[in-house]
Amino acid sequence: MAEENREATPSDDENRRLIETARWHITRYDGLRSSIANRASFVISANAVLIGGVALLFPSAINQDIYGGQVTVIAMGVAALGVLILAATSIVAATNALLAAKRWRDIYGSDPPPGMFYLHSDTLAVTPTFRDFGAAFAAQTASAERMSATVNLWVVLQTLNYRYRFLRRATRRLQYGFATLACSIAAVIVLSIIGLWRR
Repeated sequence: MAEENREATPSDDENRRLIETARWHITRYDGLRSSIANRASFVISANAVLIGGVALLFPSAINQDIYGGQVTVIAMGVAALGVLILAATSIVAATNALLAAKRWRDIYGSDPPPGMFYLHSDTLAVTPTFRDFGAAFAAQTASAERMSATVNLWVVLQTLNYRYRFLRRATRRLQYGFATLACSIAAVIVLSIIGLWRR
């Protein structure tokens, strides 16, 4: 009976409400992280198209009777190299948007307390054995669970922001790469026409 009275206190009710609110936000942000992963995968696929465009353009530019001769071929080679560098750096950034290379504790430090049962790395660090895990789970209070949910929500927000920065960087470099490739294609066409016209 005393246990039922303790659980009915406003503090526990408020803790439960905050836990449910945090869980709702965590679920929402997990969906956003999945969306970032899908977009990062698309950026990587688009970079494959970009690299394929370079693979088709550069050999055709070399084999054309193109106006400007060697100077034009060298300029095309520099442009092709620039596109490949943009594609490579875009792929690296998109890969970081998919999965961070560092643990979140390495990135953000030990400021928040361990997020028990919400964050696997914290939970396993504190409870290395099943016996420790079971005892910690059974002893968890509503207040401690609220704090763990709050820590997890903060971590999810931080990692979402971290990954989104990489996705933006990858997308910008992809756009620059496509712009450079489009300009190079236009230049090859124009210079080929000039080369034909001057024959």
